[in-house]
Amino acid sequence: MVDEQESLAPPPEPAKRSSFWRWILTGCVVAGLGAAAFLVPLPMYYAEGPGPVREVGRLVKVSGAETYSSEGALYLTTVSIDDQVTFAEFVQSIFDPSLELISKEQFTGGRPYAEILEQAREDMAMSKQHAQEVALTALGLGHPEGDGARVAQTVEGTPASGVLLEGDVIVEVDGRPVGTTCDVGRLIDLHDPGDEIEVTVRRDGERVVLTVGTISNPDNQNQPLIGILMSDINYRFVSDVTVDIDTDRIGGPSAGLMFTLALYDRLTPDDLTDGRKIAGTGEIACDGGVGPIGGVEQKVAAAEDNGAEIFLSPSANFEDAQAAAGDAIEVVSVVTFADALDYLEGL
Repeated sequence: MVDEQESLAPPPEPAKRSSFWRWILTGCVVAGLGAAAFLVPLPMYYAEGPGPVREVGRLVKVSGAETYSSEGALYLTTVSIDDQVTFAEFVQSIFDPSLELISKEQFTGGRPYAEILEQAREDMAMSKQHAQEVALTALGLGHPEGDGARVAQTVEGTPASGVLLEGDVIVEVDGRPVGTTCDVGRLIDLHDPGDEIEVTVRRDGERVVLTVGTISNPDNQNQPLIGILMSDINYRFVSDVTVDIDTDRIGGPSAGLMFTLALYDRLTPDDLTDGRKIAGTGEIACDGGVGPIGGVEQKVAAAEDNGAEIFLSPSANFEDAQAAAGDAIEVVSVVTFADALDYLEGL
């Protein structure tokens, strides 16, 4: 007689084999998804993160004047751009405030990437030129020359609208002769928003004296604005000092302030750094104004990671910079090159 219980039991081997292959398949799927998370880019995103920090003094070479060394260091800060953002980085950006994801359209503005790189190179070249103009002029080692600043356009709703006219050539500000747009901007920056400025122009062959009010620059509340766009007439910068700033593959305008400070420091016997590590950012205008930049949170993080004690920030970026800073770094707001100089000399 056959044991009924034994005869009805299913063979175990096929079930074990089926379960084994299910586990293998599941493992392969999980491994594939894990690999994809780290390797497959999300084409709709770019990522901004802390970039390299460079000691500016090592990039600046000067001839035609005596130079001096510093005990500390001045650093330019950069943003690293990643155009191959993975899902893993997407998740990381949720928890890491120094990593910011932006849409491809937001980053490119619809322009080809090659065009963006070319613009960054042009901005860098202009940044270095303005740094030389501001530093050498402040030291009396060079000066801009020109035959006046022509009004190209007035901005509707600003004090200059209806007072200055397109084609007017500005030749004096507050009774002081000006030859370039840099001169005009520098003298306007001596005022506070709300002040009135006396502007002398050449109009239809005659000299006309006008009074123009000032308002706050929307991008920089501490900076006065009258509301004009200008162009130089026969501009040139005269100096016996030759400056070369080696920026390699760094692009964009935001290192201008640190270039200016490093050049000034190199040409003066007093050590601006006072032995400290000082980082910063900011676009420099030829009149010494410090303009806002992008990626300040990433730049503060990069500076702090590299041991900087002070971070110089354009006033328009100050709140974001301060929010990104830890306890080890002090963020200082500056409106002009003169502000940064005054702060560092006060150390």
